[in-house]
Formats: sequence, structure tokens, C-alpha cells
Amino acid sequence: MTKRKTSKATAAATLRLYWQQVKKHKASFIVAIICVPLSSLAINALLSYFFSQTIAQLLTDNQTAVWQNLTLAAITGFLGFALNLIGFSTLVYHEAKITKLLRNNVFETLINKDLQFFVNEKIGSLTSKYIDFVRSHVVVQDLLIIRTLGLVLSLSVGLTIIALQSLLLAGVLIALLIAIVLEVRWSIRHREEYRTARRELRSEIHATVADNLTNSLVVKTFSGEKREIRKVHQLTGRFETVYRRDIGFIAREGSFRILLLVIMQLVAIATSAWLATTGQIDVATVIFSLTYLQLVGSQLFMVGELLNGYEEALLEASPMTEILVQASLVTDDDNAARMTVKKPVIEFKKVSFSYGDSAEKVIDSLNLNIPAGQKVGLVGHSGAGKTTLTHLLLRFSDVTGGQLLIDGQDVRHVTQQSLRGAIAYVPQEPLLFHRSLRENIAYGKPEASIDEIKEAARKANALEFIDKLPHGLETLVGERGIKLSGGQRQRIAIARAILKDAPILVLDEATSALDSESEQLIQAALKTLMSGRTSIVIAHRLSTISQLDRIIVLDGGKVVEDGSHQELLSQKGIYARLWSHQSGGFIEE
Repeated sequence: MTKRKTSKATAAATLRLYWQQVKKHKASFIVAIICVPLSSLAINALLSYFFSQTIAQLLTDNQTAVWQNLTLAAITGFLGFALNLIGFSTLVYHEAKITKLLRNNVFETLINKDLQFFVNEKIGSLTSKYIDFVRSHVVVQDLLIIRTLGLVLSLSVGLTIIALQSLLLAGVLIALLIAIVLEVRWSIRHREEYRTARRELRSEIHATVADNLTNSLVVKTFSGEKREIRKVHQLTGRFETVYRRDIGFIAREGSFRILLLVIMQLVAIATSAWLATTGQIDVATVIFSLTYLQLVGSQLFMVGELLNGYEEALLEASPMTEILVQASLVTDDDNAARMTVKKPVIEFKKVSFSYGDSAEKVIDSLNLNIPAGQKVGLVGHSGAGKTTLTHLLLRFSDVTGGQLLIDGQDVRHVTQQSLRGAIAYVPQEPLLFHRSLRENIAYGKPEASIDEIKEAARKANALEFIDKLPHGLETLVGERGIKLSGGQRQRIAIARAILKDAPILVLDEATSALDSESEQLIQAALKTLMSGRTSIVIAHRLSTISQLDRIIVLDGGKVVEDGSHQELLSQKGIYARLWSHQSGGFIEE
């Protein structure tokens, strides 16, 4: 029961999200929902009525009435054609507009989600949900709202015409139509399990394929091709089994529906014949009722497929709906101000942080003051809290206790965009777009000139290898920068940070992927870059931070040592042990 209520609530939320976009183009929507149902009424009910009257008048040899009804039938037919043309032309225009709005709106919502959201989601699965959500709108609007409205209108008018001649015949037809609706509902309920399984397996297949293609280097270096192929084959095999069961059910239902339609026609013919022989209805009513039942009965079964498609569309849209209505963990205040940094002072005041509802604190009542322009290194074993501190600074997560201030401004009360605009960040793993080198370097400053981009590349020791490439700065780097070496990707990421020219610089193990020669050149460039800027450097290679103004040693989410390289060595504490035990320049984990 709870699951069904949740499903209905999600379906309602999906329809609300669709309506928010539809109402932006209400005029075209109104034209479509008026013209298309009216065209259905004209063609299905009125045209059948005039044809039945024509045949009945032929039997009485009433030529005048025959031509009158034929003329009305012709006018009705052309009117139905015109309304259909206008309605569906408008509908196509409307759907194109709404599809664009939905694509944009969903992407804007996703791209503004907090970082933790993307950590927990498979990108391939997310892409599949995105496509399903947008596509489902067309099904919901076209199949259900437009076509079903037309059928309901045709049913109402047709049954009214028959009821004026014979309430008994109208009652029989209504009973037969109710039988169709009940059968359709039964079919939908029994297909729900198959539809859900197909959707989930399809999403899992897309996610697995995307995961393998993204990590193709790992697959190849560990000779994992056959293992991954088997995994995908297992998933597609399970999908085939579910698909065959679903299609088999549909095939059996189709045969049963044909039998049901034949039985209904026999009942309708028998009832009409009896009423006609007893003089209760005329021949025109008999012809109209039988023609009407044949036409509308078939369409009701089609509506069954429409309702099937409608429920399946809402089911496919539901995973993305749940994401869209889910509140982000990190959001801007309604009255959040733009951050303006005049003095890039960073203050951690009794800052604590833990993930979710966990009682274990990753950062525990940490106090740390970094004056403007100071160059600080963060040291500690894996899990000590180094990267977490930088994530809190960038507000990828919110502190769970205390305050984090930049130039006296609480990062929770300024816009995320202005906060991150004040920080140049080079992550541990360089992330590049499948775009040109020029676009990647200029990402933090899109308006930068070619000379500025080249200068940033030169300072990052990247211009030399860029100039050797056939297309230079216009070279495409491949997905996630796969066409470049690790060191080259790192230098492009550093060039991007250099060009951004922000007052605060964060380097998360930024030189760990460089060879010794490149590192020396980068260190010189970074020394110039950090001058006059507040800089935080995380490194396992202690040689990269030994010359900094200050070194902070973290352990268990707390500051346990604080001082210069020489001061910390003289204390003979954790830093001194790390320095003496480092292997090949790296801290032993």
C-alpha cells in the first residue's frame, strides 16, 4: 500500500513538473486540446451518424434526404480534416517547445546539484533517466491528454445520439464499453511488474556500458574485456527474459481482445436486431450503433495501449522526478549575498563535519586562521581530513558545526558561484572536458584572449607540448582528457587555475603526477602565482610544501602540529617522522 501511494505521489509530482513548462506555452496547448478532440468527434461520431442516415434514406428512396446527409457528411469530413491538421501541427510545435524547456530545466537542476549527489549516482544511469524523463512528456501529453480527450468526446456524443433513440441499446453499449475498460485496467496492473523490471534493467545496462567505456584504460590494462562482456551479456540476457515475458503477455492479451470484440459485436447486433424487429428503433440507429461500436470499441482497446503507455511513461519518468524534487544538501540562502574578497583571510572557527547522520566526525572542532597572502601546506595520512577541508572551503559540503569564514564572510551566507569564483582549484585528479585545449584552459575565464591563454600555459609548463601538437590550442583532448598523459592533464589543470587569477588558490596534490623536471618548472611558476595570494597546498610529496610559509599537520580531523618546515622538524613529532620515513619523496601510507 505504501509503495502504491508513493508511486501515485511521484506520478503527481511528474505531472506538476510537466505542467510548469506546458503553461509557458498555454496558447498552443489550448489550440491543440480543442482542435484534435473536435476532429476526432467529427470523424468518429458525426461522420458515422450522417453515413448511417444516408444509408437509411437510400432504403426509403428519399433522394433529397440522401443528398442532404451526404452534403453534411462531406462538410463534417472536411471540417474534421482541417481541425486535425491545425491541431496536430500546433501540437508538434508545442511539443518541440516543451521538450526544449524540459531538457534545459532538467540539465540546469542536475548541474546545480551538490557534489555529493554525483558521488552517489552512476553517470550512465543518470543520462538514461534524463532521456526517459524528457521523452515521457510527449507520451503523456500526446497519447493521453490529446487522444483520450477526443475519444471521450466521441463516446459522449455517440452514446447521447443512441440514447435518444433507445435507452436500452445505449445501456447495452455502455456495459460492453465498461467491459473493455475493465479488461484494459486488468492488463495494465498485470504488466506493471514487467514494465518496472524492463526500466530498471535498461538503466543498469546503460550505466554498466557507460562505466566500462569511461574506464576503458583500466579494463584493457587488467585484461578485463571478457569479464566485462560477460557482465553485460548477463544483464542483456535478463532483459531479454523479461522482455519476452512482457511481449508474450501482450500477444495473449491481443488475441483475447479480438475475441472480446467479436463477442461484443454479436451482442450488439442481436440487441439491435431485436429492437429493430420490434419497432423500437429504426434502421439508421441500427447502422449507426454497429458502426459506432466497431469504431469506438477498437479505439477503446487502443486507449488501453495509451493508458499502458501513459503509466509506463510516468514510471520511466519517476526516477528523474525523485531527483528533481529532492532538495540539494548545499543551497544558497534566499538572501545570499555575492562574496567580495578584499583580504583573502580564511578562518575555521570550531569547524566540525560528518557525513550524513554519521556520529563519526571527519573534522572535529577544528580552529585554524590563515592570514591573507600566506602559503599553507596541509599534511597528514590518508583520511586525516585534508581534502575534506578544501571541500568545505569550496562549499561542496556544509560544515555541521562551527563557522568557516573568508574575509569575515560566512561561506554559507554567500552565493556558491561568487564563493567559488574567488578560489582557483586544482583537484587531485585533473578533470578535462572533451573540448579543445584552449577551451579547457579558459574555462575559468571564458573571455580570455589567446595571449592570456598562452601565457597561462607557459607558466604551467604546458606551452611547449601544446606547440608540438598538430592543432595546437585547438587540439581536442578526448573524454576526460584521455588523449593527454597524466602530467599533461595536470599542467592544463594548473594553467586553468593560473588564468583564473583568483585571490585564493587551492592545490590538491597538484604536482603528484609530474616528473621531476616538470615539477621543478611548475614549482617555480606556482611560487610566482602564490605571491600575494592565500594559498593552500595538499601534497604527499613533502618536498613540494617544505618551502611554504606554514605547514599544518592533520590527524583524525584535528590540527596536531602547526609551524614552518624547520619548526616542525625540531618538534620531532608526526611531521618529523613523515619526513624521515618518506620513500621516494612520498609519505608512506
